[in-house]
Amino acid sequence: MTAHSPITTLPGGSTDYCFRRVTWCSRAVLFSMKVVLPLLLLSLALPVLGEDIQLSNQRVLKTDLVEARLISELSGYAIIAGRSCIDCDENPSIYIKKITPDTRAPDVNANGHESDRYTYPGQYRDYMSKEIVEKTRMFYGRCYENQPALLWLSEYREAEKWVKTEYLIVFGERGPEYRYNEDRQPSIFYIENSRCVELPGITAETEP
Repeated sequence: MTAHSPITTLPGGSTDYCFRRVTWCSRAVLFSMKVVLPLLLLSLALPVLGEDIQLSNQRVLKTDLVEARLISELSGYAIIAGRSCIDCDENPSIYIKKITPDTRAPDVNANGHESDRYTYPGQYRDYMSKEIVEKTRMFYGRCYENQPALLWLSEYREAEKWVKTEYLIVFGERGPEYRYNEDRQPSIFYIENSRCVELPGITAETEP
């Protein structure tokens, strides 16, 4: 599917999907690790020259993404939407890039590795059956106990029912911290905060 399946393997059903961070890793890994980390989708498209992003302080952030745009800046991290290829089936995704003195520094995750893709919010239809298989909302800002955070509230079709999940990234003093909940969404309470902003979703098909 799209980003942080992240493209993803839908939790609970087939291993054809994930929380595309662009989204989630396979269900087997997801449950064995108790923590869902995005599965990086490797694109077969030719590499492209990335677009620059202008930050709030007028600095320029180099990226390796196309159609790149800045969503927000949270505690020294740039939240960026974009795609890693052109003329391909890849949906837009969310990326997290640490803002450093050297703005060419690689994207990082909580472990200091290159960034994963996270699901862009919206409704996703299976590219073959055309049925809706995922509905995801994403929020950014003060979305967890008044702390800077990213929050995904998702529903995945599993057989004849929908399964709810929550994926939360809190930007603390030691960097991003990842939290995942299945079958419940305890952080939904925080989206009532006026400083927790929802990113409008798209309508798209899952990635082949």
